[in-house]
Amino acid sequence: MGKKRAMPSVKASRVKVSGHLNEKHFASFIGGEVNKGSHIDKKDVIDKQHRSHSVKAGSYWQIFLYGRDRLQSNTIFQGLGDVANIMIACIDSYPVDYRNYLNDKMTSKLRLQPNMRRLLKELQKPKILASFFDKAIFDGGNADCLSLYPGPANADRRSKVFHVFHKDDVVNALMTCVSLRNSKARTSGQIDDQKVVFDSKFHERSMGEIEDRHDSAGHYREMKCRFKSRLVFDILASQIEGKKESYPRVFAYGKARRLLK
Repeated sequence: MGKKRAMPSVKASRVKVSGHLNEKHFASFIGGEVNKGSHIDKKDVIDKQHRSHSVKAGSYWQIFLYGRDRLQSNTIFQGLGDVANIMIACIDSYPVDYRNYLNDKMTSKLRLQPNMRRLLKELQKPKILASFFDKAIFDGGNADCLSLYPGPANADRRSKVFHVFHKDDVVNALMTCVSLRNSKARTSGQIDDQKVVFDSKFHERSMGEIEDRHDSAGHYREMKCRFKSRLVFDILASQIEGKKESYPRVFAYGKARRLLK
């Protein structure tokens, strides 16, 4: 039985290079520096005031991709109620050997259902959800701002316009405009409750999801969260007042206006 392939190494390298290019462009606009570390803590760019920016571009933002060990050892995620332990239970719904999953996919999907329902219930608690947004996007406050270009990361530098939002404003806007639900089957062969879906009340459509990765032996038994960049940008730009051009082609909103000078 053939296996689905992971992202080809050439394509993965292009995505990584595009991300670094986007960070470089934003840093040049504000006179900042690209953080040369691993970026695990979301600190992509450091500005002249020594504040850190999580920089995003592209159609989708991968917010995190965590395996079992990472969820067990990540102290911030472990502090989010029972979120980390439920995600581990989601991962454990799948057999360790990828070949066993391929031979019997339905058993894993049925085991996953109650755990995804539990994850939804836990994330629907307001304090847990607010902390989740802070952790997932800003690594629990390690980054001060979300600085985004709502377009392709590999676009020409001259075409880019960045938008900067303070972490507190981002969390508040998402808490106001986002609701959660479990996924529902759309076609035959699919079953309900395989994901936690983030719905934008502003757009009345899905803007992101938490799901397990089981598409290849290389990406298996991992929990992934991703958001649609344009929809998130629309929410933030509509909910956070006070747009100001702090630098040419860099606009700051809300609390971020006082940070970029």
